[in-house]
Amino acid sequence: MTYSLLKNTYTFIFLKVSTSLILCCLVVSSIQNNAEAKIVFASAGGIYVMNDDGSDRHRITDGKDRRPCWSADGTQIAFERSLEKDTQRYQLFIMNADGTNQQQLTYSNEGTRNGHPTWSPDGRFLAFHSNRSGDLEIHVMDLQTQKVTQLTGIEDETGSYSPHWSSDGTKIAYERSVSKVGLSHRTIWVMSADGKNQKPYLTEPLETAPSLFRSYPNWAPDGKRMLFIESRGFPDKREKRFIIQRGSVSRTEIDMDKKFGGRWVGSGSCWMDNGQAILFSAGRLDVPDKDRYHDIYRYGIETGQLTKLTTYRYHDVEPDWIEGPLHVSPRGKLPTQWGDIKAVYGLK
Repeated sequence: MTYSLLKNTYTFIFLKVSTSLILCCLVVSSIQNNAEAKIVFASAGGIYVMNDDGSDRHRITDGKDRRPCWSADGTQIAFERSLEKDTQRYQLFIMNADGTNQQQLTYSNEGTRNGHPTWSPDGRFLAFHSNRSGDLEIHVMDLQTQKVTQLTGIEDETGSYSPHWSSDGTKIAYERSVSKVGLSHRTIWVMSADGKNQKPYLTEPLETAPSLFRSYPNWAPDGKRMLFIESRGFPDKREKRFIIQRGSVSRTEIDMDKKFGGRWVGSGSCWMDNGQAILFSAGRLDVPDKDRYHDIYRYGIETGQLTKLTTYRYHDVEPDWIEGPLHVSPRGKLPTQWGDIKAVYGLK
């Protein structure tokens, strides 16, 4: 009887330990699976996430949503949502990485656009463009108080778009119209995070020069390089290239026409693999309309390898990449310059 009691006791202990091990394995497996969901993008009116290789694609919002952007620690996503039939009217939202706890941030008047959000490295601010003051200009929102500060267009209203925060939190890059006269050029400008020291990142094109558009600036993780799309010429014969610019020191042009074997149009790009690759969305212009869908691609900068990550018959656009939801937040590890910037906004 004693042997039987001991046997039953050991069996119970074994089952309990086994159950705990199974639960731990499930938790670890769940964490690992979540950690692989690194790409967020817009498609079919909603926000989706998927793994780096395009697998495990799943939808996390059901609204008319676009332009998702990861927070630096991978726990939240900012995005635009259209609340009206007028698809040009967008408001800013944030949510958890799994699509829960969606919060509306802007409540602008009819016809107002608020879009292209980008997070500050410590997750305290969002920079975005808005036409609440007339033209589209760059604004910053303090997420704790929801106070909005306009940074561009205060003295010279020409239009500014598509901001992107540097990884050290000290600068914001953005597109800026060179002139409102005729067919305006767009080029890349840079300013301090408080809106001061606004200046061109590259030499400004002449107003009489052929049409030039430099768009979607994106700081590299090392803070030394800038990724953007450069288009030259008129729409029917426009040449488009990805540019990797290192200040005035070096310039790398990537001709995707050759990679695709035909003309293409882009719809969002960012860095991937810690600056070793480019993640972007593109559609072919030399195919029948029924096949003209935007897909997401990965391009290895050193290898020159182009990999198609999505093959669905939807417009998969505006991708953003993150190291993973378990990525260590830079909060508390930022350079001292960030403290100076906070002081400008009167923060502690």
